[in-house]
Amino acid sequence: MALKRKGKPARRIRTGRVNKRKRLLRGTKKRKISIGKRPLKKKKSRRSKRRKPTRRKVLNILYIVHSFYPETYTGTEKFVFNLARSMQSKGHRVKVVTYSDGMPESYSHTFGEVLYKEYEYEGIPVLAYRHKHMDPAQFFEIGNMDLTLFAQKVIKKEKPTLIHIGHPMRAMDFIQISKRLGIKYIITLTDFWFVCPAGTMLQKSNALCNGPDMGRNCLTHCQIPNVQQRLSTHVPLLRAASRVFSPSASLAGLVSRNLPDIHVEVQNHGINYDTIRRNERVYQPGDSLTLFYGGSLNTHKGVHLILQAMSMIPSDRLQLKIYGSGPSEYTASLQQAAASDDRISFCGLYSENDIQQIYQEVDIALVPSIWYENYPLALHEALASHVPALVSDIGGMAEKVQDGFNGLTFRVGDAEHLAQRIVELLDNPTLLNVFKANMNQVEIPSIQQEAVAYEGIYHSVAR
Repeated sequence: MALKRKGKPARRIRTGRVNKRKRLLRGTKKRKISIGKRPLKKKKSRRSKRRKPTRRKVLNILYIVHSFYPETYTGTEKFVFNLARSMQSKGHRVKVVTYSDGMPESYSHTFGEVLYKEYEYEGIPVLAYRHKHMDPAQFFEIGNMDLTLFAQKVIKKEKPTLIHIGHPMRAMDFIQISKRLGIKYIITLTDFWFVCPAGTMLQKSNALCNGPDMGRNCLTHCQIPNVQQRLSTHVPLLRAASRVFSPSASLAGLVSRNLPDIHVEVQNHGINYDTIRRNERVYQPGDSLTLFYGGSLNTHKGVHLILQAMSMIPSDRLQLKIYGSGPSEYTASLQQAAASDDRISFCGLYSENDIQQIYQEVDIALVPSIWYENYPLALHEALASHVPALVSDIGGMAEKVQDGFNGLTFRVGDAEHLAQRIVELLDNPTLLNVFKANMNQVEIPSIQQEAVAYEGIYHSVAR
């Protein structure tokens, strides 16, 4: 007789006890609920999830440039100075290393055949050096023993996080040693020096050049030999840079067309708006006009074109103020050409502190360069000051001035066309009101914006 297996009696659920347990759980604070072996934690609030801001590390930045204040004062020097000062204000350690043309007795230290001295320029530490007997800018070869050892000594002493090359001329030994020591460097191109020994892409006849063509154009049009050898030593150091920048799209494009494997990024220079005050003049028919040129007095800057144009315009409602200095021979030729015209004034050097006053006293800024230019700071200071510009129709000038919109352009190198454009403004000064209204649509970045961009670049490179 088979025995029947007794089943387990069903468990009786007591609803009262369960409800009581639920009430107890609702009243419990910060209590973990377990299902099996995995505890469920109460979600943290959003506030507790926020990360504390991480503090970026302090950088040690070495700026290398071909010349610097107070000896020289062109746009490249201003770019390096503004950037170094901005980085210093952000807590980074900075130093400018520059070649110098000072008299030998002005240097306090000697290292082999290299003379050097240290000083501060407006709070920025500067190391200035020169070779006793030669200028490296006059030679294609890299690797003068004294300059190489000096560059190595400086870099090892300063221990930079990275190096920023403001201009490569006379700095190739520093670039070569940086590469050898594994120090990262970036390069900002402010002219065409890597592809053109003259840096201006101008032929000896002052005609525009499209590039070296492996040195053939340099030999044919400028009688400069061995440029192919120069390219073979210089361009690899450009390729080895962590990043390469240009302030203007036109310069970046020209370099890239000649060196297509090198990526050149555009990073505009900034303007120090603390020194800028808008010119609010409103023009009426028949108003007198004052033209302004500010910058270096060199042939490729085209200042002679302004004087030729002035000689074609007999109007007594026109004045010209020229600020700057340059080689004595060219400056003397300009002064001689203007000697009989009392409408023309040579005003000498000007500093950043003079900019506000100058742009309150002038009506049109002239940039008559016969080379492509890059990012002429005098032009951008004029536009930031709400002063319309009349510029050559090429390169970095035409990049910012749209003919008939926020200024006028003229055919590069054509003094007669420049005179015609000036007469247009004399005949109808109210055109300047239109240009000034449209200038609000042209953005000119500040040095603070430029510094923020470069600081981010420095940190990305230094990782």
